[in-house]
Amino acid sequence: MSSSNPDWDLEQLKRDIHGERVGRNNTFCCDFCEVQISLEEPVMYDIVSVYDLANIEALSNPPKGWILDAARCENCEVDAVEPKTDGWKEAVVLFSIAESNGILSADASELTLIDYSPGDEGHHPPSIPLSALTTPGGVSMARWGYLKTLLATTAVEHEQFDVYRDMLTDMEKESTD
Repeated sequence: MSSSNPDWDLEQLKRDIHGERVGRNNTFCCDFCEVQISLEEPVMYDIVSVYDLANIEALSNPPKGWILDAARCENCEVDAVEPKTDGWKEAVVLFSIAESNGILSADASELTLIDYSPGDEGHHPPSIPLSALTTPGGVSMARWGYLKTLLATTAVEHEQFDVYRDMLTDMEKESTD
């Protein structure tokens, strides 16, 4: 796990995401394959914070601090932030989901850190269409780890998806050379 960045603060991360609302219409599903996730066990989540992304910061007003990015079911779980994306602070964590009056929220009081990547490491962010950036959740596509799982869990064929797959393959070859 990488954690040498001087701005790393696990307690701040917990404060930023604790109590954030999760799920849709009182159900909680994987953000990659849409499988319903049980609330009985801690849930794996990708969480992110903008570190240095001038294009995204110019086009939108990203929140300050850490935000919940993508819930993962057991089939979509990962062991690490891979590949890392330059410009994003990224972490993979486990935490419980609380339910109160039918509202689901993140309970980060007993958060487990699986992996962390500081914002100044990794590959240049993928180029994504401006229209994707402006849709809800579209900013997630500007992270390689998100795209890798998305492409592995979708049967949709699209020319741009093939370009991303080729780029991910090249990254994997680079890391093994």
